[in-house]
Amino acid sequence: MDHESYLIVFRAYPDVDHMAPLAWGLLERGEEVHAVISPGYDAAHDYRFAFLARYPRFHIHEIGPHSLVRNTLPYAVGFLRRHRVGAVAVEWGFGLRPGYERLASPAGVAVVARSFARSLRHARDPHQTRTNFMVAARVLGIPTVSLPHGLTIKLDQAITNEAAANGVARDWRDRNRFAAYVLNTEHHRRWHLDNFRGDPDVMQTWGSLRWSPTWFELNRRIAPPFEWPHAEGRVKVAFMVPKWQNRVHPEAVVSLVKRLQALPSVSLALKGHPRPADGSADRLRDDPEIDWSRIHDVTATDSVSLIAASDVVIDIGSSIGIEVLMQGKVLVNPCYLHELTTLFDAIDGSCVVAHDEYEVVACLERHAFGARHVVPGAAYDELLRRAVYGSRDEPFDVVRLYTDRIRELAAG
Repeated sequence: MDHESYLIVFRAYPDVDHMAPLAWGLLERGEEVHAVISPGYDAAHDYRFAFLARYPRFHIHEIGPHSLVRNTLPYAVGFLRRHRVGAVAVEWGFGLRPGYERLASPAGVAVVARSFARSLRHARDPHQTRTNFMVAARVLGIPTVSLPHGLTIKLDQAITNEAAANGVARDWRDRNRFAAYVLNTEHHRRWHLDNFRGDPDVMQTWGSLRWSPTWFELNRRIAPPFEWPHAEGRVKVAFMVPKWQNRVHPEAVVSLVKRLQALPSVSLALKGHPRPADGSADRLRDDPEIDWSRIHDVTATDSVSLIAASDVVIDIGSSIGIEVLMQGKVLVNPCYLHELTTLFDAIDGSCVVAHDEYEVVACLERHAFGARHVVPGAAYDELLRRAVYGSRDEPFDVVRLYTDRIRELAAG
């Protein structure tokens, strides 16, 4: 069917962080964009949505926790028809089950019926919204694209499990049922092809929307301001709590925080991960020797604003380090705190690599005396090449590429 609009399903903060630039890019090209907000997310206080709402062709549809009818498959089918949606974008994750390839077959009829029943039983589940619109799009013949809700800087497997330990590949062939399953880095795409049974025609590398320079600069301007409290001439250090399950050494992390809180030259702020289940600060709060009167808890502060106010950022295997370097701040990579290899380890000079807590402290003390780490231009360019431009040799307009691809899929 001829289309008039595009739909993006948002569930959590990281989805907005990485997918809002697509909405902006489409709006800038005159397209109509609908943002469906899954139950439980507070869109009213998200600065990205406040900015996008300035465009008359942007529409927010919140499915509240009590909107049971809206979080069902029939509602999703009616929504896509009513707004003549040409393409649906959802966050990374599972795809459709077997049976959806041939909807007119007995298996196809059965799987749609099960999806209908499930949508009624799980109408309170925030994850159900994504499923409803994926199924509705398939029933109506509308292409669905799975987009990054993060950027993997890890060059090896982050989470150990029994299957991986035994050399058994994960079966993620359900991802192959998307029109496109988009990766922002080429090394992540290779993971999917080599280990997850990905289809090379479906698994595609488009680069990073989140750190595309055009969106990056705009995002810095629209992010809410943050003023560092009570620094008093000390080095302002932001400590990003890691994802604890990503082969991190928790005892060493706690030990480093204890050491940093006692440094007279440091004003320490600590930020929990935007997905609390992955990187909550509770593990640190549970330690009686951590003195929170010496630490600023900035978990509720947006990372863009926090980094802008900081001097140094300590990060453990997260892509937020890209934001740190693009803002021109010093990144400390305490590699001894985890067992992963990241882009920051592979690209010499991109950050300060610390092999123990003494090297972390030494870096901060050097900074306090004016000896600031400077990233060489070649290291910076190589990081952006691999993390932002999908390992292509020449920079390109990432937002434009995404909008081109989405529009091509909608046009058939």
